[in-house]
Amino acid sequence: MKKLATILIALGLLAGCASTGVGLRSATDRLDDTSQMFYRQLASEPASRGTIDDAERFANVTHDFHREVRDGRPPDVLAPMFDRVADAYHDLREQLDDRDYGYRYREAGFDRVTEAYLDVERAMDRTYGRRYGYRN
Repeated sequence: MKKLATILIALGLLAGCASTGVGLRSATDRLDDTSQMFYRQLASEPASRGTIDDAERFANVTHDFHREVRDGRPPDVLAPMFDRVADAYHDLREQLDDRDYGYRYREAGFDRVTEAYLDVERAMDRTYGRRYGYRN
């Protein structure tokens, strides 16, 4: 009985560790996909050059970060890379807020980008809301 309990606890711990890694990988998969789609959508329609440039920068740093996560880089390498992703996300978000973010950007997929970004932020165990002034 004691042996079975030990095995079950060990399996539970392994499952927790595995799900964290998979969670980050799947979150970065989604963030890479949504940021690329959002950039392509904006670039295909009339939009301000600043907004398109910020969307492209965000898509590029997200793609680089995604590649490093997929390559299994350690947290000390990923953390500063995610800081660049966060900065690019918030620069883009600021551009969209300044441009009366509304239906057009939601249609282009920014809501999905935000959901994916927040999933990665949680998986990285980082919170940038106070730094950027929008979370309590």
